[in-house]
Amino acid sequence: MNINKEENYVQSVVRAAHILQLVADSDHPITINQLSEETNLNRTTVWRLLETLEFLHYVERDPPTKGYQLGYTPYRLFSNNNMYLSLIRMSRPLLEKLRDEIDETVLLSVPKHNGTLTIDQIDAPHSIRPINLVNRLLPSHCTSNGKLLLSRLSIEEFNLILDRELEPITRFTITDPTLLQEELNWVRDHGFSLSLREWDESENGMSVEITDNRNELIGFISLLGPYQRLSKDKMLTLAPKIKSTAKEIAEKLS
Repeated sequence: MNINKEENYVQSVVRAAHILQLVADSDHPITINQLSEETNLNRTTVWRLLETLEFLHYVERDPPTKGYQLGYTPYRLFSNNNMYLSLIRMSRPLLEKLRDEIDETVLLSVPKHNGTLTIDQIDAPHSIRPINLVNRLLPSHCTSNGKLLLSRLSIEEFNLILDRELEPITRFTITDPTLLQEELNWVRDHGFSLSLREWDESENGMSVEITDNRNELIGFISLLGPYQRLSKDKMLTLAPKIKSTAKEIAEKLS
């Protein structure tokens, strides 16, 4: 593709589409330098196009390699989440059972490099309940499933996360790197995570991992509800039940 060809096209759109195609065709995160060489564009132009594509979630940055790979928007547009349909279909009966037993909203999400993506939500029949989060990409440092994702990072990868200032989403969000590291140590010790009014001041949440027989991460089960009803003490007592559900889902997938 000659992206510099003078035609009746919007040049910036053609260039962005070409970069997106190169990212999609690469079997590993591709760097700005590589994209610059492939497109014959200068680094600044490539960087600006990538910043726009990342803002729109067409691509996402891989912190360890500093390369770029596809984000979730292309899957949402062209696959209608087909890549997750099998996981949703096999998990839903167990998640509905869990919802009925605990009487709170249950979510299924998957890891992404810059957060977690909710792919299914099963609401409890309360008048006060969480907003619909399906297809929402949520940050890592202030959500319970995000903390599980961060707890799997190496020290080097975690430090890359800290290169960007931790945004205070609410007045309860942990923004101190030392306190966040202590929180992640707690998560590793207990095998589940909590978010206490850190993403939404009106809500608490908790999450457990779904892993395969090699301990590779598949996704997360999360509970979400008003902090008055879904208290920290209640979540601590529910942890074994949610872990059991995660294990059942993993066994179905194996």
